Amino acid sequence: MSEQPERNAENAAASEDLERAESAAEAAQPEAMEEAPAEADAELLAMRDALLRTRAEMDNLRKRSERELDKARRFINEALMKDLVPVLDTLDQALENTPEGAESQRQGLVLIKKQLLHGLERHGLEVVDPLGESFDPDWHEAMSMQPSAEHPADTVMMVLQRGYILNGRLLRPARVIVARAPAE
Repeated sequence: MSEQPERNAENAAASEDLERAESAAEAAQPEAMEEAPAEADAELLAMRDALLRTRAEMDNLRKRSERELDKARRFINEALMKDLVPVLDTLDQALENTPEGAESQRQGLVLIKKQLLHGLERHGLEVVDPLGESFDPDWHEAMSMQPSAEHPADTVMMVLQRGYILNGRLLRPARVIVARAPAE
């Protein structure tokens, strides 16, 4: 029977310890409850910021991809165009050197050139024929300068080879002879 009072004493001590722990927990609980919303708000703000940054990054990536794809579409034919430009030059030379009396040959060459140019223009090719314009080193390649009383200084007085632009980008500069003031 002596075990019974000892157990009661142990149970009483355990109950007191439990009550102290509960009261300590209750005392600490308002502080923890105050800290928990503040931490949750901070975590929520951090997650919202991360989400907004991720959305912005994805939007920028999408826009950059669209720009690059558009650029690739516009200039996919650049190599082909560079290969066809000498054909246009050859047609120009053939037209210049067509003998007199060969009018049917000349008309055939004109039609071929016109058809080829029309097809290339549909794909963004533009012809640069700067005769009489001011010399622009961004679009023209000066092969020489010659004194001229007929043309103002720094203007194109002769085009040796026409230039070409593909969708706003210079494919080949026009090769020209530029006028300069005559020596006095």
